[in-house]
Amino acid sequence: MASDQKVAVVTGAAGGLGACFARKLAELDYELILIDRREDDVNRLCGELRSISNTKVEPIAADLCDNEAVAELARRLAALPHIELLINNAGFGFSQDFVDVEIQRHIDMIALHVMTPASLTHAVLPRMIERNRGAIINVSSLGAWTPSAGSVQYCSTKAYLVSFSESLQDELRGTKLRVQALCPGFIHTGFHDRDGMSHLDIGKIPKWLWVTTDEAVKCSLQNLSRGQVIVIPGFLPRILGRCMRMPMLQPLVRALSRQPRRDDKNAATR
Repeated sequence: MASDQKVAVVTGAAGGLGACFARKLAELDYELILIDRREDDVNRLCGELRSISNTKVEPIAADLCDNEAVAELARRLAALPHIELLINNAGFGFSQDFVDVEIQRHIDMIALHVMTPASLTHAVLPRMIERNRGAIINVSSLGAWTPSAGSVQYCSTKAYLVSFSESLQDELRGTKLRVQALCPGFIHTGFHDRDGMSHLDIGKIPKWLWVTTDEAVKCSLQNLSRGQVIVIPGFLPRILGRCMRMPMLQPLVRALSRQPRRDDKNAATR
């Protein structure tokens, strides 16, 4: 996609938060590269965006748990000179005891939440530094501060994204580049409706902990220019997030977030 215009790359773009980012960025006149393993869905979204805006949209169907696919994608992105924004949004979750999940699922989650964002960030960063402009949004979670039984791998990988974002922004101090860890709590994307989350009684989750995709995306983009690294959408979730980071409250947080052991093998994908 050769152009002098600003380009945004969104992974996990076919639905939920990723699709919401794509629609908002199209309104802001970004050219878009939308990446998702669900080829039909990402093509459908691109068709929708082309029909309602003049933005250029390129779909890429790729399995970002696959090392070779990620390496090829990273090479493609590294060759593009005008990437203004990278949103590492692709992810999935399951709520089961660590030992009850097949090891390949754990490896896939580490690949998708850790290795892929690191690879794609490394690919786009040199040109951003050269131009002294650009931003990276890593979609983490309030779960980054909730190391809990039943969500061992999810919480661990989301915690990596927070630490990665904070450390990278510190390295980029003195530049105009911005790095953000977007840490939503409960968000209306359909994530919690999938099979791997079927045992989670979302009806018991207080309404004040929920935000919409529009609210999350608006909060993310507004705070990006302000240089805020950790961004938690929603006033009350933001207060909760600050409390969760307090060491003295960690035992309580772990106790409240602990899930009973489950035998099902399903997983939920963003």
